[in-house]
Amino acid sequence: MELKWPILLLPILIGVAVAVWAARRRSHHGWQGELPYLARSFRLTELPEYRRALRLHERLSVAALVFAIVLVATMTIATLRPTRTYENKPPGSDTPFVDIMLCFGPGTDFFGSAEVGLASVLTSLRDKVDSFGNQRIGMTHELYRVFPVTGDHQWVSDRMSEIIEIAEKLQKDGNSFAARLSMNTDVYERRWSSVSVVDTLAMCTIGLPAAGTDNGRARQIVFIGDTRLPDDPDWSNPSSEKRIYAKETLTEVVKAARVQVNAIVPRQVTGPMGFVENLINETGGQQIMYSKVGGFLGENASPEHLANQEEELSKAVTVILDKPPSSTLDEARQQTAAPFQWDVPGVFLTIALLAATGLAACRWGMRL
Repeated sequence: MELKWPILLLPILIGVAVAVWAARRRSHHGWQGELPYLARSFRLTELPEYRRALRLHERLSVAALVFAIVLVATMTIATLRPTRTYENKPPGSDTPFVDIMLCFGPGTDFFGSAEVGLASVLTSLRDKVDSFGNQRIGMTHELYRVFPVTGDHQWVSDRMSEIIEIAEKLQKDGNSFAARLSMNTDVYERRWSSVSVVDTLAMCTIGLPAAGTDNGRARQIVFIGDTRLPDDPDWSNPSSEKRIYAKETLTEVVKAARVQVNAIVPRQVTGPMGFVENLINETGGQQIMYSKVGGFLGENASPEHLANQEEELSKAVTVILDKPPSSTLDEARQQTAAPFQWDVPGVFLTIALLAATGLAACRWGMRL
């Protein structure tokens, strides 16, 4: 059966008529359940209450935007922490960067080693060297460089052990001249004649590495022996002595090199201060006294006196070496030491929490 087009005209006309009727009904009467559009609604925006609410909404929107930016920024920065990595540091890496020169003055040779406790002070120093890390150490006996400043602590410990062994053996043999000739005393001394304390300190100062420049390390002299000079105020028999360096030159060199001078003195210091004592005070060092034992007559050489001297020397070495001068490398290490202030996200997380609280408050304010 074939479809005829005239049959479709009737439903089309009916549909058009319904659409026209619906359009006319909406324009004149509105939809059921809806209110017609308000006329002149701009008058509402001029009301004070509306203006006040609009200003509040704008301010809350700006505040919310700021809080959102701060929140995103601080959370991003917090997730990037820390910027440095932490590694296990080897033992001794936290020790001070200091170059130490052990300076043995008059009366500290093998001949008088028992009286001044040479073996005891070297034993205390050797124990300290075994725990060294960044420190470097050298030794000078009067004008003889026993060994230069080095960081090979094991070698230094072995050399000190060799010197201690010779000193103890000579003490047992009564310090005989024949025994001295049969031993390798060159490991510690090369001459027996007296040398000025000023020249000994000068020799120790110029033996410190980069004494005329700043290599970032501190410099320290530990002088062992009598610090009196013939022209000091407390010298009982003032006399003149031959010196390579003048006292003024030594003072200038020590201060220019920023060397801290310390002294371990085998006597009780009384009376006005001498040249070396003033130099110690000016460089921020310490002077510690201890007791002599033995001597030519063997007085005060009992085991109690020897034990007391050994204890005094051990304390003196500890006090001086535990208070080295500060160095540029030490200060730089302190500034970069963990925990890093800006590598800890606590500050940024706190700011992010406050920003999130502010953002929530703004959102709550917009709903009022």
